[in-house]
Order: sequence, then C-alpha cells, then structure tokens
Amino acid sequence: MANTKVMFKVVAEAKEVYVVGSDKALGAWDAKKAVKLEVCDECKAFTVSKMLPVDEVVDFKVLSGKDWSFVEKGVNGEELENHSFIVKKGLVVEVKVSNFNN
Repeated sequence: MANTKVMFKVVAEAKEVYVVGSDKALGAWDAKKAVKLEVCDECKAFTVSKMLPVDEVVDFKVLSGKDWSFVEKGVNGEELENHSFIVKKGLVVEVKVSNFNN
C-alpha cells in the first residue's frame, strides 16, 4: 500500500502538543510514543507531517504531554471521541483543542 504525507495542524493553548493514534507512525496508541508537533509561529498552531498509508482510516487524540493524563478534553472538561479521517494525498488534518486534562 502506498504512503502519503499527512499534515496535522493543532490549535491549542499549551507549551507542547503531541498526537497519538491508531497507526504505527502515530505511536499505535502508546502515549509514550506520541509524536511531538512543532510550533508554527506564522500559522499560530502546532504542526507535524507523517507518512501514512493511503485510504487507511486513522483515529487519533491530541495530548499536551506524553501520557494519557494529558489528553484533550471538551469545552466543559468532558471526554471526547477520537478524531478520525481517511488518508488522502495532500490531506491537512486541522484540530482545535479547547482544554487538556492537566
């Protein structure tokens, strides 16, 4: 299966931001293997690009540290469903995080 580059763009009030998800390139749900995003000053977000298999369904969550205790939360501190997308060429996955569990 062919891979393609997918960009993650996360807007969040945090010092550090990570993504962890279903694909091996995103840590295979192991928070200790979560992928750190870099600060993008010009786009006022955190970004990273990863190679993922085309047409694969990928689920992920956003963390503010490499531990599940730092998982994203909803506006009122509620648990959130996983983010999910199908990998396509040129895809940019944008997420705004309201709160973290820290």
